[in-house]
Amino acid sequence: MPSSRRLLAIVLALLLSATTLLSCASDEAGETTAVNAVESTAETTPEETGPALPMDDLADADFEGASYIIGGTGYRTTTAITSSELTGEVINDAQYNSARAVEDRFNVKISYEDLGVDDAATNTTIKGLVAGNDDTYSVVFNVDTEQMNLALSGHFINLKDVEQFNFDKPWWIASTDTIGLGDKAYVASSYLSYYCLYYIRVLVMNKDMAGDLGIEIPYDQVFEGSWYLDDLIGMAELATIDLNGDGKMTADDQYGLSYEVLYTMQSSMGIKIIDKDENNIPFLAFDVDRAGTYLAKIEELCDNYGFFETGYGATMFSNGQSLFSYCNLREVCNVIRDSEIRYGYLPCPKLDENQEDYMTVATDVYWGIPVSVAGKLDMAGTVTEALSCQHFNNVRPAFFETTMKSKLSGDENDMKVLDLVAERLSIDFAFAHQKNLGSVTILDDMYRDGIKSGNLVSRYESVKSSIETKLASLIDVFAELP
Repeated sequence: MPSSRRLLAIVLALLLSATTLLSCASDEAGETTAVNAVESTAETTPEETGPALPMDDLADADFEGASYIIGGTGYRTTTAITSSELTGEVINDAQYNSARAVEDRFNVKISYEDLGVDDAATNTTIKGLVAGNDDTYSVVFNVDTEQMNLALSGHFINLKDVEQFNFDKPWWIASTDTIGLGDKAYVASSYLSYYCLYYIRVLVMNKDMAGDLGIEIPYDQVFEGSWYLDDLIGMAELATIDLNGDGKMTADDQYGLSYEVLYTMQSSMGIKIIDKDENNIPFLAFDVDRAGTYLAKIEELCDNYGFFETGYGATMFSNGQSLFSYCNLREVCNVIRDSEIRYGYLPCPKLDENQEDYMTVATDVYWGIPVSVAGKLDMAGTVTEALSCQHFNNVRPAFFETTMKSKLSGDENDMKVLDLVAERLSIDFAFAHQKNLGSVTILDDMYRDGIKSGNLVSRYESVKSSIETKLASLIDVFAELP
């Protein structure tokens, strides 16, 4: 007999499928299918109402059983995009049902294959596909920097030229324009996979430790828009304790914050190296004064109340030794959820009152359409748009509502925080293009790279000219791409 948890997962998956599975079909097809799906329970099930799900605006098409194969790097993407069987696990089954709905709608066969055991191997495979004019794989995924290099060397189709893509739809997060340039975007971070959620950075808070220290969880501040870095510093100070009393702060003690890297926090507080003009053209926009303010506060936080830990700070937090962990949701899924910690979520705070809104900065595994697929772009574009819509409506709630909310957090405020951070999701242009902008890496995580508020100006001046030169070269490369 299945366990109660497994039984619950199966029931949730079936309910999710029945109510939202075909929400992305055209009006006529969606209405007909929905009626069929609930016909058998219409007499006994009360009518439920809720917000209308977004739908695509794709035309009807029959691709006569064509194969839509997604390729990716095994250890990164195997489970993040689609599934070949039902298992009773809610996310997996939402992926499976979404793919089958698109298959039925357009008469295609959707599947996934590994292209390589690591990023470099996948990069080599993609180059070989394009060189051989091989159209086997409609869409290919790889780590951000590898994909960007392939894009700049002409391996991918300009996504803005794919007529089926409607970038005003919510499954196209802002990063499509953010990491593109002008009217060109060759790779995307989107809801085609759930990695855009998996790599969201948040502050995870130990609620029990906060209670023991008399710290009120600042949900009201967050929702009022007044959650600032100074507030985080004050809480971290209260939580930092020399547990063994040896006069030294080591891995045996308790900290206000555990973390590994801070480049996304830096970007979330508006410390941009590159910005865009009204035509989506990048320019150097490093605000030295604002960066100095940020760096001084981060020095106070991390030098006095922070613990640097490889692994995104999740292990220290899971051991009950830090009030906050600044990590991505992957670490919540893989590490923190197995702990005994009662925890909740907060967004990255604003730097100060001059920052208009919270910002969520993530990294991702980008996807692109190889230029060798140009001969069947109609099918590739149609299925990609339809599957992205299905994943936004079905996999996103399965990941967020079920896994991140119901299983890992029971507080309504935490649910609201997760919605808040997802709505503000973006990817930093400078980080995405770091391999082509050279010296920008010196500034993308100032604290990690040893920059102090006292030497910030001199360090910036030493790389400013190089960044400007490489940025101009990057703009020229984009201009020459089809």
